[in-house]
This record gives sequence, structure tokens and C-alpha cells, in this order.
Amino acid sequence: MVFGKGNSNNHSNPKDQCFLTWRNMLKRCYSSEQKYKNYKKQEIVVCDEWLDFLTFKSWYDRNFYRVDNEEMNLDKDILCHGNKMYCPEYCIFVPKRINTLFVRSRNRRGDLPIGVYRGKECFISSCSVNGKNVKDKHKDQISAFLRYKEIKEKHVKEIANQYKGKIPQRLYEAMIMFEVKIDD
Repeated sequence: MVFGKGNSNNHSNPKDQCFLTWRNMLKRCYSSEQKYKNYKKQEIVVCDEWLDFLTFKSWYDRNFYRVDNEEMNLDKDILCHGNKMYCPEYCIFVPKRINTLFVRSRNRRGDLPIGVYRGKECFISSCSVNGKNVKDKHKDQISAFLRYKEIKEKHVKEIANQYKGKIPQRLYEAMIMFEVKIDD
């Protein structure tokens, strides 16, 4: 498959970070590689204008920033919860540490709410906070989910405040307003 409209080879360097970001975004959405199957299953796409490398590069040059020496990721759904399209309106660069806060791992948990798994005779809420797993036992999956939600939302707000002034204001505000939904 050829990614992008027009000839990107005349305007891009395969080692250039902008080009790599663009290529990897396209691969996630359109590659037949097994590791990207969830993107297809969730019907995640790239907007038409970003299929053109030069258009994406123009947006990238205006929006890319660094936070110290952290790896930066292109994110599509922190600003707009549940967004399924890479596009200029909803994408933003985020430090990898922030991006990993929003991984949902639907396949691993099956039909249970996010942050919940079955114990022998209970449901367990489980949330990673600063590399430590915070777990609690509950009689039902709803109370387990509500505990996970409480811990996760508090943690996201704490991280937002640690990055305040280093990240774009709209990212900070999205993190402060973040709500875990039972169907995440």
C-alpha cells in the first residue's frame, strides 16, 4: 500500500521525526500487520487532508513541542474522548508519560468495566499509580469500577498539575476535566 496522496518522497526524509510520525500514524490505521488489528477493528482513520505529507508537516511544524527530554507521542483521543480520527482538530502532542495514562486495554479485560478484574470470590479494582498497582476487593463490579474511576481521575489530575506550564493549556484542561467512563 502506498501511504499518502501525491509524492511524499520529494519532500521527506525517512529519518525525519515528522515523517516517521506521519508514516506510523498511517501504518496504525491502514497496515495489515497483526499488531495494528485493533485500529482496524475500532475503525480508526486519518482525515483526508493528513493523507498528504506536506499538509501534515505544516500542522506538525506548528504544533510539535518538547518537554525536557521526554519522548513525545501524537495522540488523537485525549482532547476528544473516544475520537476515532487523526485530524488537526483533535490531535495533540503529549509526553509519553501522559499518553500511557490513557491506555484502555479492552482486549485483556473482556466484558468487565475498565480497571476491574475477577478474583476468586470478588471483583478487584486495579489502577497503576506512579508504577505501583493500587488494588482493592469489592463485592460487585460496579463498586470496583467506581473505586478505579476515583483513583484514576485523581492520578490524571495530579500528573496534569505536574506538567502545568509545560504542556499546551488545552491538554492541561482536558486532563483536569478527564472522566473515566464505564464503557472505556
